[in-house]
Amino acid sequence: MAYYTKINKNDFKNYLNNYSLGKIDYFKGINEGIENTNYLFKIKNNKFILTIFENKITERIKNKNLSFFIELINFLIKKKFPCPNIIYNNYEKQLSSYKKKQYTITNFVNGKIKKKNTANDCYQLGKELGLLHIKTKNFKKKRRNDFSLNEWSKLLKKIKLKKEEINFLNNEIKFLKRNWPKKLPSGIIHGDLFPDNVFFKNKKIIGIIDLSNACCDFFCYDIAICINAWCFEKKINIRKMKLLIKGYNSIRKISTQEIKNLNLFLRASSLRFYLSRLMDLQNKKIPLKYKKNPKEYLNKLKFFQINDLKNYF
Repeated sequence: MAYYTKINKNDFKNYLNNYSLGKIDYFKGINEGIENTNYLFKIKNNKFILTIFENKITERIKNKNLSFFIELINFLIKKKFPCPNIIYNNYEKQLSSYKKKQYTITNFVNGKIKKKNTANDCYQLGKELGLLHIKTKNFKKKRRNDFSLNEWSKLLKKIKLKKEEINFLNNEIKFLKRNWPKKLPSGIIHGDLFPDNVFFKNKKIIGIIDLSNACCDFFCYDIAICINAWCFEKKINIRKMKLLIKGYNSIRKISTQEIKNLNLFLRASSLRFYLSRLMDLQNKKIPLKYKKNPKEYLNKLKFFQINDLKNYF
């Protein structure tokens, strides 16, 4: 989350004109994240999030994909998955528009994001990821992954790097293409299930947000993204990783072929976030305070190039 579009109280009233929520008590911008503008606001005893989609700034979320995300969230809510509800406006639509930008209003998740996660948190996260994969089995809409195998070479061409760095990344892409599996269990993945997208209350996960990277891909790729985000502390924390897998297995059993390819996807997810962070770093439209360090994921990539984690299973 972030806020690129600065709005005053009068502007905020205009955003709420299409809704019957009542008189606003206060609002404030949210600094975390990078993709969209987000404001927290309160009306009476209820809190909400206003999200303004900034596709012209971050160049990630295309307007044509917004209906996919909204339908997915509605589907998950019906399946009792813990994601926030999108409020309908007075025209019975969940997507509104103001000043040529589209936006949504969602219920606020009344929990906290953890700065440091525990092994038990990883176990819970694994269960929730498994539930996401299982519960979306019959979701009809499809969306390709904009940050997967066939896109990395295109992304690399947009990034300014030294020749030796380009060669290193091109060699990694070639390796991944040579070894990429043709068939594994697949379906809807979250694609960005980092700790800052998970809310806890009383040591339990009560909310999962930011499905703007959700798409169709291998489940194992999603598992690898979570291991990288939740279990890596300069090197992999084996206990946390095993508990994350155990939690996932309690909902959906990971196949032998998925375990065999896990290290490949750990390298792939490291590359994916290294490239996207490099793109953000070079995007002058994104303020520096919202940018994340790409080197973190370069270090992870190099670690998994020489450490194969399938040996731990």
